[in-house]
Amino acid sequence: MHPTQIKINSQQLITNLKLIKQHVGKAVKLCLPVKANAYGHGLAGVAKLAEAHVDYLAVSCLDEGKLLRDVGIKKPILVFGAFDEEQIAGLINNDLAVTISSQYKAQLLVDFCTKHGVICKVQIKIDTGMNRVGVRSSSAPALIDYVLTHQNLDLCGVYSHLAASDEIDNPLTLRQIEQFKTIVKYVKAQKSDVLCHLANSGGVAYFADSHFDMVRPGLLSYGYFPAHPINTFSLQQIQPCFNLITRVSYFKVVYADSGISYNHRYKTTDDTRVVTLPIGYGDGYRRDLSNVGEVILRGHKYIISGTICMDMLMVDIGANGEAYVGDEAVLVGSSGDLTITLASLAEKLNTIIYEVLVGFNERIPRVYY
Repeated sequence: MHPTQIKINSQQLITNLKLIKQHVGKAVKLCLPVKANAYGHGLAGVAKLAEAHVDYLAVSCLDEGKLLRDVGIKKPILVFGAFDEEQIAGLINNDLAVTISSQYKAQLLVDFCTKHGVICKVQIKIDTGMNRVGVRSSSAPALIDYVLTHQNLDLCGVYSHLAASDEIDNPLTLRQIEQFKTIVKYVKAQKSDVLCHLANSGGVAYFADSHFDMVRPGLLSYGYFPAHPINTFSLQQIQPCFNLITRVSYFKVVYADSGISYNHRYKTTDDTRVVTLPIGYGDGYRRDLSNVGEVILRGHKYIISGTICMDMLMVDIGANGEAYVGDEAVLVGSSGDLTITLASLAEKLNTIIYEVLVGFNERIPRVYY
């Protein structure tokens, strides 16, 4: 096993899902987005852990959905992303719910299903203000009617996406909710069992009116609030389940006024001890964390020393620092009373937690405990 590992607290993940279910109520279904390698937590591993605790899983593309079916996942799977004509057979053969946003795409499915005598599960994406993909709200009734007139299309869902639910005071979210309510009223009158869903993590946490028939909290399920935490009993126990751990691979004494790593952007001030850790930007630990990222080692927190390399980084632990080859080093997570959060990494990188999470690639094994 690679000495660098992403360790996922399985029980905390399951607890998060149960807390969200408690928060939204038994009548509301839970869809867990596992796209982008389950937000860096491991697609297959997370899906297997979560399957018994969710009603739906959601992915971005055919390949992700097929992988889940290949590892034995049976729960309904929604594919968020658009599809190409040559992907239709794979989507249907893997029993995936296909997103459509236009009559053109609906017609492609109709033609294929008619030719092959099969039925395709579909969900219609509505654009209520994101202006990314989705049929306009004004055109949605016509597309809903079109799908319902074709027996080889099984309309199982209608959904939209909140654009600013992490900004509590932004009136856009309330406008989107009201706009979606109009669509819900229309589609329910045509087919009452269609799942209508809108809420992402921000919607789940901050906007109860956005919950409808199902919610899709990605970030919140993995333990992070999109804005501020809330104090309702059901959500206050939500915590991250992601830990990034490595081990000391090399130890050396370095003389005073010596440069460390490429271009010597860090120089020692005294004779000191330096350890090397087997992780770098080739694993997704960003180079921008050079000289600012943190490491917990033997009960002390240190700053990364010098430029992060593709496969390694160095840490000056001081003249009296103690470390041995094989010692555990924490890059995200807790050790004793010390913690390094993903939020702190995101702040240093001037980005969001989402981007940091999905940046860790497959070279780092995911371990579930």
